[in-house]
Amino acid sequence: MNEQQFLNKLSERAKEQEKVIKGMFLPRIFTSVNFWLGNHPWRILIPLAFILTLIFHYALGHRYDEFILKIFGKL
Repeated sequence: MNEQQFLNKLSERAKEQEKVIKGMFLPRIFTSVNFWLGNHPWRILIPLAFILTLIFHYALGHRYDEFILKIFGKL
């Protein structure tokens, strides 16, 4: 495959992907959220991890600490 064929194939796939995105429910919201999370995943992942840790620690108490220690091999 030469360079021109490769570029044509790439353009074809981009058009297909654009059709899929336009056919989605709320495509503008999807693309903006996807772009935002793709460039800055830590903005959602770190607070989410912190919130989940608090919820599990509150719900399970000391058992949660033991479970985490078992995962990382310290217990």
